[in-house]
Amino acid sequence: MTTIQNNPSVTTLPSATNNSSAAGSASAAISASASSASQIQDQFMTLLVAQMKYQDPTNPMNSAEMTSQMAQISTVDGVNKLNGSMNSLLTQMQTNEAYQASSMVGKNVMVPGNTLNLTKGQANFGVQLSAPASSLKVNVLNAAGQTVNVLTYGAEPAGTVPLSWNGKDAAGNQLPDGKYTFQLAANVAGQNVNPTGLTVASVTGILNPTANTSTQIMLDNNTTTNISNVAQIR
Repeated sequence: MTTIQNNPSVTTLPSATNNSSAAGSASAAISASASSASQIQDQFMTLLVAQMKYQDPTNPMNSAEMTSQMAQISTVDGVNKLNGSMNSLLTQMQTNEAYQASSMVGKNVMVPGNTLNLTKGQANFGVQLSAPASSLKVNVLNAAGQTVNVLTYGAEPAGTVPLSWNGKDAAGNQLPDGKYTFQLAANVAGQNVNPTGLTVASVTGILNPTANTSTQIMLDNNTTTNISNVAQIR
C-alpha cells in the first residue's frame, strides 16, 4: 500500500519584517520536527500568531502567502485522515480474510506445486492453464527421479484442471503408496509450454496476517502458502 508522506515545508511561514528576534524565539521554541498532522497544525498556528503579533503595521504579512500555507496544512490533515481510513480498511480486510480461511481447515486444496501423494492407489493433482491446450502430457517420477509413467490427455480448457493418477506404471503394474512428483508439458496455440502444476494437500491451520504479510495457510505436507494461491478447494 502506498503511504503519502507529510510535507514538512508547510511549517515554513514568511519572515516578519519587524521584531524578527521575537518571532525567531517563537519559531525556535517549536523547531522539533512534527510526526503528525496535528502537531504540524499546532506549530503552524504558533508561528502564525507570533508573526501576526510582531509584524510591522506598515508592512503587514502577505495574505496570499498566509492563505497558501493554511491550504497546505489543511491538505496534510486530509491526507493524514485518508491514510488512517485506508489502514483501518486494510486491517478489516485482513481480519475477514483470516476468518474465511479458518473454514478451510481440514479440507483439501489445490496449490502450486509438483508433488503427488499416492494413497491407496490414487493420487490427485492438477494444472493451471492460462489458455486452452490442444494436448497435455504428464511425466510421473518416483523418489529417485525416474519416470515411471507418462500420462497423455487431449484438449483441456483454460483455468484450473483437476487430474488424477491410478498409481500404475507404464507396464500397468501397481506402484507402492508414497511420494511422487510430476512434470507437465502442454501445447497452447501451437507452442509447447510448461504450465503451472497444482498439488493437493490438506489444510491443517491458519497463520494470521501481519502488517507486511497476508493470511497464510498451513498444509499437511509441512509447507505454508498464501491463501491467494489456493486454486481450488476440494
